[in-house]
Amino acid sequence: MDDVALLRQTIRRCTALLVATLAITGVSLQRASEASLLVLIAVGAIVYLANEFFPVVVSAHNSNDGSEEA
Repeated sequence: MDDVALLRQTIRRCTALLVATLAITGVSLQRASEASLLVLIAVGAIVYLANEFFPVVVSAHNSNDGSEEA
């Protein structure tokens, strides 16, 4: 990856970490009945962060580049 792509990935990860931290802090400061939206936001940010750390493997034989073999 080039430098711009790595910077964008880092910014996305840092933003997700910040959102998760703020949402978890908000949940701890509110009662459980009032914090349902914050719980959803925190879970979404944590799932996004977990997904970011799994590498994507693209196999060469699955790509459709127009050169089909008969």
